[in-house]
Amino acid sequence: MVHYYNGTVVEVAKVQGSPEYLKLMARLATSKPSPQPTLNFMREIPIPSRLLEYLFPSRSSPWRDWWRWLNMKMGRPIKADDVEIISDLLQELKIATEKTIFQPLDRVAVTEPGFQSLDAETTNAALRILGLRTWVRDSVYYASRLVEGDAVYAANGYGLCTNYEDRFQCSDEFEDSPVPTVFVVSYYRNLLYTSIMDLSSGEAFPHDSSLEAQLVDYELGLDSLLENDQGQTVLLDRLRSQLQILPRESKYTVTHIFLAGESITHPRFLATLKDSMSELSLGSATAKIQLAIDPTFAAARGAALYARRRQEVPSECYERGECEEMRMHERLRTSTREELR
Repeated sequence: MVHYYNGTVVEVAKVQGSPEYLKLMARLATSKPSPQPTLNFMREIPIPSRLLEYLFPSRSSPWRDWWRWLNMKMGRPIKADDVEIISDLLQELKIATEKTIFQPLDRVAVTEPGFQSLDAETTNAALRILGLRTWVRDSVYYASRLVEGDAVYAANGYGLCTNYEDRFQCSDEFEDSPVPTVFVVSYYRNLLYTSIMDLSSGEAFPHDSSLEAQLVDYELGLDSLLENDQGQTVLLDRLRSQLQILPRESKYTVTHIFLAGESITHPRFLATLKDSMSELSLGSATAKIQLAIDPTFAAARGAALYARRRQEVPSECYERGECEEMRMHERLRTSTREELR
């Protein structure tokens, strides 16, 4: 997805994940973050940090890329790890985008599903292999992560500052606004993914964006629903039940429901979703099920919007709008050379 300065939005490409990628996402969705390995001998033998990073390169280290390059040159077999698998998918998107905009990419914004086991270090390492930098987690003033639900929230037109070029005014704009409870439902051919956003204010793209809860079910994708004619009633009942879990467990009442995913508009799924939400007595939230944009590219549209705004407002400098007015006023009051004679 590309968001131009004139407001034009171009949906570039939709890439199907490889079997390795789908398997990786299934593992990350159900696993806990793995602790960093510790070496017992490090406690007794002092090792310079630079040498340690060289011997045991982390995913975020350029040494890791050097080791991979060396192994390729020596003809050693390389087993694709998480970084390579994600990088392969991003490379397909990179190639498709560059063909569309007729120029090379330099910096991008990538959304993440919010899995605890998928950290920014892995995504950034995958981007670095492709020679790409990220607009996310690159400044203390901007988002430390770009969660899919937050991107979908913004893509539907919510939480966007009127004057986003002024960071202070942007924060003030949502200071007294009611805090929404956002329920995001993503539906694909191979999985159901739901999440509830834990927003500290109504503002999209906050510095700290997290998920209150999430649910992933790889047995309730549209393909399973359509292929299993005999057990379809059982699957629909399970789907209805899964859709209700997070709203029931949430300590706040759901105020907005946003939809995403390539299969979300299937009539059977939409009917099940509406019936499921009506049973919860969410009140006006049921009427706010959002389908204003193409749900297939909802998260990508939000990421592109964030990247454009982030690029327009540098993090290294900031100046209030009234500063220019003060300078103009000073210029008018400054005596000319002729007046000083």
